[in-house]
Amino acid sequence: MYHIITNPVSGRGNSMAYAQSVATKLEESGLRYTLHTTQNPRHGYDIAKELCQTTPTGIIGIGGDGTIQEIVAGMAEFFSHGKIPIPLGILPGGSGNDFAMAIEGGKKAYKKYKTIDSITSALVGRISAGSTRIVDLISANNEAFLVAGNIGLDARIVHNAIALKPKHGGRAYLVAAYKSIMQHENIPLEISVEEGASEQKPYTLVAICNNRTYGGGLCIAPPAVFDDGKITLCTVDGIGRAKLGILFPSLLFEKHVNLKEVNFTECTNLKITLAGKETLCLDGNLYPVEGEIEFKILPQVLEVFA
Repeated sequence: MYHIITNPVSGRGNSMAYAQSVATKLEESGLRYTLHTTQNPRHGYDIAKELCQTTPTGIIGIGGDGTIQEIVAGMAEFFSHGKIPIPLGILPGGSGNDFAMAIEGGKKAYKKYKTIDSITSALVGRISAGSTRIVDLISANNEAFLVAGNIGLDARIVHNAIALKPKHGGRAYLVAAYKSIMQHENIPLEISVEEGASEQKPYTLVAICNNRTYGGGLCIAPPAVFDDGKITLCTVDGIGRAKLGILFPSLLFEKHVNLKEVNFTECTNLKITLAGKETLCLDGNLYPVEGEIEFKILPQVLEVFA
């Protein structure tokens, strides 16, 4: 039995069209399924965790990166001691869809799917063929995520983008970026990598990445690979609003990697200590945090249809 979990409000409601299409194709392929719709934040987590008790043939998540994060977190929580034995299918029904793009080979490769029918046919074809690959996850204090976690400016951008998504869709992140620059304040953080010496100073943003893009295709962390067994830590030292006006346009052309304030570190674990209450963004979902956050790579734990 395959279980479809969809967020009915993702992608301005388009996710339900994806769900109906994939359900039809599963039925045509002789594959049994049950459809579940999320009703509120964290419902995807609860549904996925509960389904893991029944050992389904597979789970199919339909929505944006945030919906998939909830599903992955629920699966990883249930199978907390090793590989998740249930494969996951991902259909990009949201506005960001960064992991869905990555698993296809990047934004350009992803654009070959012009219609809902074409992308659902591709997924069901892979499910029928049993075509999968194994990818990493990252945990933040035991909350698993698939794409990226961030603190600072990017989390503020996501907060602002939520209100802008109905109007701007996939461009909401860029529109929110300029609004967030005007609200910008650096935050003091203490970061320790691989149990090494800690460094405490103001940061503009810190991103803990499993994928090279987030925010709807922005290549924030070019070194990041989702199946290399490593976290890519991207930090931006504290800078002012004027310099931020240079940083964000540079993201569009991956030129930010040349700025002296931008640094990348490969690791398997790290700790971030907060001076006060902050917001942690995991794949577009916002979580209030304080104190210490420990990030760990979970290598080769999730099987995805690809």
